[in-house]
Amino acid sequence: MRPAVAIEELTKLKAEAEAADLFRQREGLESWKHRVRMIFVRTLGTDNHIVESFDKVRYSPTAISGGMPRSAYEERRRSGVLSVMGLTDAAIYELQFSGGGEPVDEYAYDPDLWSHVKGLVDDEEWGKVASQTAIFVENHVRTWAGNPQDRNDNNLVGKALYLKVFDDASDYRLGRQASEREGWRYLGMGFAQALSNVDRHRIQNRDDAKRYALGVLGLGSLLLTQLRYEHSDILKTE
Repeated sequence: MRPAVAIEELTKLKAEAEAADLFRQREGLESWKHRVRMIFVRTLGTDNHIVESFDKVRYSPTAISGGMPRSAYEERRRSGVLSVMGLTDAAIYELQFSGGGEPVDEYAYDPDLWSHVKGLVDDEEWGKVASQTAIFVENHVRTWAGNPQDRNDNNLVGKALYLKVFDDASDYRLGRQASEREGWRYLGMGFAQALSNVDRHRIQNRDDAKRYALGVLGLGSLLLTQLRYEHSDILKTE
């Protein structure tokens, strides 16, 4: 869930609690609690200290006796609601200042590629950003180069595609000198072998998922940007 959306929803839930006597409405309180926790978990994760504190909040007296007045139960529920409202403020504050870190500069990437992955970046689906970048770049390189085929008239994929498109004899080779053309060719082949083959077949779970995904996005964007720069007049768009 995007931080901005989470902040908006948490603000609404807090306002809902302030406007209604939730501590007197047991069913309404249960619904409200589940909705607050869902936002907490989806944006902060189950291991976040705010979620841990939320799960420890009590809404009923620790010791119950037969003659305990109804007001005692309501007061305990009221205290629980106020505690969660305080946690909601803390979550909003944390989302405002962390919110996935520094915003991603969309103008730093190929516009078509960015349009394709923007929703995933906003939702912080970093594994999908990497895999979709690999798929998008390979598809665009293939399309722009006129859908090159192998000797059996099959579509070229992965390493073979970049080897063909960036070959010295290709109209779509990159670079002016032999060493530059070789570098671009190896860069494309490396993108296919080191990144595309991995990210297209599985979503990676790693602590530096954002940094990794933006690195893949940057490399894929570089290949598309250079193709546009050198061969915009001959790229096939259909």
